[in-house]
Amino acid sequence: MQTVSRYLINNVVNVYQSGYHGRNSKVYDRQIKLYKGVSNPLTFTFKNEDQKAQFIDSKEFEFNLIDTETNKSVLTRSLTVLDDGSTTSTKGQASVTVTEGDLLQLDAKYYNYSIREIASNGTRTVTFADTAYNSAGTVEVLAGAYPQFVPSTVIDTFTKSGSTYTSSYESAKPGINNNTALHTVAVYAKNFAGTLTIQGTMSTASEVSTDPQNQYFTVSTNTITTADTIKYYNFNGILQGVRFVWTNDAGNTGVIDKILYRS
Repeated sequence: MQTVSRYLINNVVNVYQSGYHGRNSKVYDRQIKLYKGVSNPLTFTFKNEDQKAQFIDSKEFEFNLIDTETNKSVLTRSLTVLDDGSTTSTKGQASVTVTEGDLLQLDAKYYNYSIREIASNGTRTVTFADTAYNSAGTVEVLAGAYPQFVPSTVIDTFTKSGSTYTSSYESAKPGINNNTALHTVAVYAKNFAGTLTIQGTMSTASEVSTDPQNQYFTVSTNTITTADTIKYYNFNGILQGVRFVWTNDAGNTGVIDKILYRS
């Protein structure tokens, strides 16, 4: 039996507001780790060069996450000051939560972060990550520890052949599925009445390109009779790829505007 410890601790980081006079020097700045797939609460403690927490209850601060490759800010958030001025337990502390959505479009890599004090007149003042006058701290964005939201694939281009409209090959991501792999389909119809056929293949995209018609099999055939609606379909199975084929009923001139697909 494996016994593993997990720690419920606050991610507390020190920030310095005053200059360095040689006393109580901070040797290094601790790196922040942010995990994709979850929200990451951070608490910053504001200190002077003597490592003493400072009252900040009347101040405003801004957190910036900066891409080191482009030197552009990819995330800006206001800190919430926790210091109410009446106790020492929250003296000099402010917090921010980097949400799952904030990290959704960010690559897993190293970033810099900075915190600026914003005066009442809008002037922005530097704060330091350590007592050596370094303003930027280090953040590592990590993926793989938690499952992440994956946006649906939008399919809105169909090739017409006679009265039949066919989408291109879409990967079914077999490498990340198991034997009960669930596929979800949302069909956006506009004045449409007809048939939607979901087709699957065990061939790769390159294999399908050489002989497309003989590579697919029918997963399901679905009749759509409501003119304007969103129809939902689910099916299970490990496939290399899928495509969607729709045909109007006689006399119908509607369309399937788009299909959202997720595997």
